[in-house]
Amino acid sequence: MIDLSPSPQSEEAVRPEPILKFVADRISETAHFPVRQGLIQLNNGSYGCCPEVVGAAQAELRRRLEGDAVHFFKFDLEFYNDDARGALARFINAPGKDLALIPNGTVAVSTVLNNLDLKAGDEILITDHEYMATMNELDKLCAMTGAVVKIAPIDFPHADPDQAVDSILGAVSAKTKLVLLSHICSASALVLPVERIVPELRNKGIDVFLDGAHAPGQIALDISAINPTWYAGSCHKWLATPKGTGFIYTCPDRQVGFKPLALSCRVHGLRDDRAPFLCDFDYVGTNDYTGNLVIPVAIEHMGAQLPGGWNALYTRNHDLVVAGAGIICDALGIKQQVPESMIGTMVGIPLPGDVTKGTIYDDALWDALYSKHDIQVPVWALPGIHPRVMRISAQLFNTIEDFEKLAGALTTIIH
Repeated sequence: MIDLSPSPQSEEAVRPEPILKFVADRISETAHFPVRQGLIQLNNGSYGCCPEVVGAAQAELRRRLEGDAVHFFKFDLEFYNDDARGALARFINAPGKDLALIPNGTVAVSTVLNNLDLKAGDEILITDHEYMATMNELDKLCAMTGAVVKIAPIDFPHADPDQAVDSILGAVSAKTKLVLLSHICSASALVLPVERIVPELRNKGIDVFLDGAHAPGQIALDISAINPTWYAGSCHKWLATPKGTGFIYTCPDRQVGFKPLALSCRVHGLRDDRAPFLCDFDYVGTNDYTGNLVIPVAIEHMGAQLPGGWNALYTRNHDLVVAGAGIICDALGIKQQVPESMIGTMVGIPLPGDVTKGTIYDDALWDALYSKHDIQVPVWALPGIHPRVMRISAQLFNTIEDFEKLAGALTTIIH
């Protein structure tokens, strides 16, 4: 049988040039985002936007891949993955050896859930703000295993950190196998106080999986301080990498036997120099891994945009979206009720009325804002929580004028 596993790196082979070096002279240039001219993009939270420098780095990696795909996949890829993992590890304060690179948050959630050993009656505790893809995966998993989902309600728009903590911890039972929480809830945009919740759960011996799809690049992230069992993050949103990028942090004592959803031809080839956790996730068949491989470029490029680096960017975007929400609420004659401690760089604003299905999007209002005013901002229902919510977000390409234009458009549509 031919052994398709890569050989341990040798001194005879020359490691590829780090992709960060290829764009080193462009890192500090002003970030140019390819947002369509005329469009007011206030929905960075859904898919993000990749600046040109990061796109150029990915294009170079694709050129290298196609130049010799065999050598790229069998040798170079491992070095590029380690570079990306190292940059990400420093950015989120987590050991690089505990990070698996994956395509996105949805794949991450599915991967973690399908690695659980569940039996009938086991409880998975979530909140009523969880992302629908997670709910769909849980429905499938519970039907297969007999496990059950238990839901802790989180107040909105009268949000309160203490209420969130009490609700989640109060819903724990002797049957709780896993607590799965969004660090930043997708539809409502609430930032949950996970730094208070996770230690309490871990002290009870309960595994905690944080879905941080929105967190990297939106808020300062310290995985080691939070200390979850698993943490999943998407990088294409606020970190501004290309689409199809993300990671799973897995605590060391849960890495043995932890496998990707698909197993490549190399999984059987155990190595003395590298843990299966890294090998198995670094190569899952023929795929375009270049999006994740430019994570170092995105971190450096976005961090170079303001004199204060990433901390200044967090503050700038947070302050902008809070101010923007104030302008919109004033225009509509409503009050912004979400406390700043639960706001990152997105805010959910409750709107009057109910969602009316649009032709293109979830609500006719979303359609009208897009088709008549060229504003991209989501409007949707939070079932059982609030009938109609608009989620606004701020990224480096946004200005306060964007929110002023949205407020003006809303006053002409909502009477």
